[in-house]
Amino acid sequence: MSKRGGIFILIDEICKKNNMREEHHKESDWAALRAVYNSAFFCSFGFFVVSFLIPIIAYGLMNASATEVALIFSMFTMGSAIFSPIAGKIAKGQRRRSTIFLGAIVRACAYLGMAISVVLGNKYILIFNGLLWGLGAAFYRVSSNAEISERVQHENRAEAFGRREAANGRGSVIGAVIGFSIIFSLPEFGIIAVFAIFALTNLIGGLVVIRDRHPHETNSKRFLSYNMQDAIGLGIVALVIAASIDTFISALLSPFVELFIIERFTGDIILVALVYLPGGILSGLFGRTMGRIADHRSKVAIVSIAVVVGALSTLALVFLPMILSWPLNLISIAILFGIGSITGIMAYTVMSSVFGTAYEGRAGEGFGLFEAATGLSRISAPLVGGILWDFLDPSAPFILVGFSGFILVPIYVHGMRKYEHAIKNLKKQ
Repeated sequence: MSKRGGIFILIDEICKKNNMREEHHKESDWAALRAVYNSAFFCSFGFFVVSFLIPIIAYGLMNASATEVALIFSMFTMGSAIFSPIAGKIAKGQRRRSTIFLGAIVRACAYLGMAISVVLGNKYILIFNGLLWGLGAAFYRVSSNAEISERVQHENRAEAFGRREAANGRGSVIGAVIGFSIIFSLPEFGIIAVFAIFALTNLIGGLVVIRDRHPHETNSKRFLSYNMQDAIGLGIVALVIAASIDTFISALLSPFVELFIIERFTGDIILVALVYLPGGILSGLFGRTMGRIADHRSKVAIVSIAVVVGALSTLALVFLPMILSWPLNLISIAILFGIGSITGIMAYTVMSSVFGTAYEGRAGEGFGLFEAATGLSRISAPLVGGILWDFLDPSAPFILVGFSGFILVPIYVHGMRKYEHAIKNLKKQ
């Protein structure tokens, strides 16, 4: 071999080593995600106020039955369940941010439609706009999940989703303060004005993310081979089943928690709203930290604790009024909800991290299927809860959900252990 040929081989080897070193040190693109987190902040202004007000508006102002209130919440999730797989197929590469923008705009239109339903006092318009809101949520949520997952390395994914949840928490708290201040200052037109403001903040959230000029290429390196994805798939199936059951039993309550607290604890709407405040503040302040902890702690333990805390909080709603007098019972519920917020966010970041890794390079598709599976289980659940409320007893859905939650722990543990075992085997290779 000539010296000249040897020099070229040496140069080639040095270049390969440099490329490997550069790939090894490739970092998560936090700067590119700043616009996504800012968008989440603006788009979450209406989360708490709307979920809080919808049952009260429909049940109290529009004379809807508990079953009809449940139907509105079913519409929220029907749109998400139907359109999430479509959003997942669309949310690839440069289209991820466009579909986030589209989702924000559709939700803005839904907020305006809700305002119209209040003006006309028409519960059917409210039901339709619940469906429209779910459609927008499908495109926004799936695309946002995909963008976050593909911008970071697998070891940072729970933290990345935790940052998004922190932005949601801050937006929800600020939106609640603004919303309730306007509602109580303008009793006649406050609700309409608040819906209009939330439509505007969603428009701002969409513009924030679509105007960002960061490159759109995927930043995460390929972590899993297709063979390893197949092995992890066994755990993912168990986790999807557990999450779907979990979503179903949780969605039984979604339209009725505020109504139940008003009936059993206090009729003061401000106090009812304050019950949720600690959870919103904690998620806004510590969402990033909780995600970072979830990246480096036992995923099995985190998810199991979250499920148990959720079940205990639900049962407490029924039995605390029998044990503690007012206001200690309401304070206890606020504390439990705060703890539930912490464990729930950590569990959510864990699940999002797992799906982002399992569907490496095609996160939009993975999150679209996951949202569809959980969304389908959410559609019928509020209706079941409404029937139990109307024809059995208002406490019936809470007792059912509280005791059912404990059966989820072994299913979650089984799926998560299979996932972690597959990841450990991969790291040994």
